Amino acid sequence: MSLDGFDLKRARLYGISVVDAGGVDRLEDGALRITFLAEHGDVYELIDAPTSAIVRMFDAAVVLTCGWAAPIERSDQCRDDDDDDDDASEKVPPSQHPQRRRVRLVVVVGDQGVGSVLRFADTPKEIVTDAGSARGSLADAVNNLWFDSPVHVARSSS
Repeated sequence: MSLDGFDLKRARLYGISVVDAGGVDRLEDGALRITFLAEHGDVYELIDAPTSAIVRMFDAAVVLTCGWAAPIERSDQCRDDDDDDDDASEKVPPSQHPQRRRVRLVVVVGDQGVGSVLRFADTPKEIVTDAGSARGSLADAVNNLWFDSPVHVARSSS
């Protein structure tokens, strides 16, 4: 809520420190400390950057990004493999889909799992939450950032 709009040009990475767990439950100001860590024009490059592993020093990590969302036409279970026209329409990027919507997405990950909150530009007061059932490349990347973050070892030549 501290950032207005749906046109954030660069994805952002934050670390979250719990200052007062009881205060978090009561939604009190100051219960969390939010630390800006990095930003990048590509959310996946931000998440994959070796320096982004610093989020593991915090109680949770937050990725904030804006972009385009498009409706999913149908589930894979209903898919007719002989229908090439539908396959082509599914490959349209959200930014080019005729029913696209501008979205701001906040993904939080910690030891208890992943959750997300999103808002659409055309209905900004409507909040859509997901307590861990999100699927896809961004959900996988955030999970990997927290749970499978690579370790980089620097060795001196002396």
